[in-house]
Amino acid sequence: MNRNLYFELSDHTGIRRALATYGYCVVRQVIGPDRVQQFKDEIDRLLDPDRSLPPASSKYHLAFAEECAAMWDLVDDAAYMNLRYALIGDHNICLHRSAAILRTAGEPMGGWHSDHCGRVKGPKKHANDFLNVYSFESGAWFYLNGSHPERSGIAVLEYSHTDDWSAPEGFHLDEERRYIYRNDQDEKLGSYNQLDIPGAVPVVSDPGDMILFSALTYHVNMATNERRYTCAAGFRPKSIKLDVPWALPASALRMIERLPTRHLPFTEGYTSIDPDWKP
Repeated sequence: MNRNLYFELSDHTGIRRALATYGYCVVRQVIGPDRVQQFKDEIDRLLDPDRSLPPASSKYHLAFAEECAAMWDLVDDAAYMNLRYALIGDHNICLHRSAAILRTAGEPMGGWHSDHCGRVKGPKKHANDFLNVYSFESGAWFYLNGSHPERSGIAVLEYSHTDDWSAPEGFHLDEERRYIYRNDQDEKLGSYNQLDIPGAVPVVSDPGDMILFSALTYHVNMATNERRYTCAAGFRPKSIKLDVPWALPASALRMIERLPTRHLPFTEGYTSIDPDWKP
């Protein structure tokens, strides 16, 4: 079988086929070196302006597009947006959410998980329970240092993106199918955090590549051996109306006020996120 996981930005058919078959793929050189550096600089400005983030730690911005004008430059890139339209299957879309992550050298590998919250039992408990419940791809991530197991990056579990996927022998999922545990481990210590689980693939990519993975795909951040920068934006069809229990924050209102007219349609239906929301 011709196995390919690396594609040009214009190869919509190949990208969709890989996502459907393997649950992930890499799109080559979606942004150039200048844009890579611009995103890194913005992440530093927002998350660690005085370079005080200690070793072996991480910091997140959960509404990166609200503060980073360069993210909106991508909306003017026809090739980039044509892929996003093709993946969603609709041209009438809005910003769904965005994020940036900064990690410092020494941070250990995370735990295997899926971002999908569509199987939450009972009342919603976190803002993600309102947002991460749809079938479109789980972000379109720029690993701005590239991704490589010797440095840092992401690993995925191939074929874990289907509704009927089961954990490998010796492992199990929690009731809501968010986390993977080894059968003999103490779940209170967190989900499994090694690369030796069957099906694990460390993704290898270059700066400027975009890593796509499906809504259900299980993944993990690999151990970080450098200062690492990551960012992404996600879109959704406007036909999906969200009823979230938080008001649009001031940062989102400021973003909408300063955006040019041509970008405003992408804010119609945008909810932002309140990471501190509790039921």
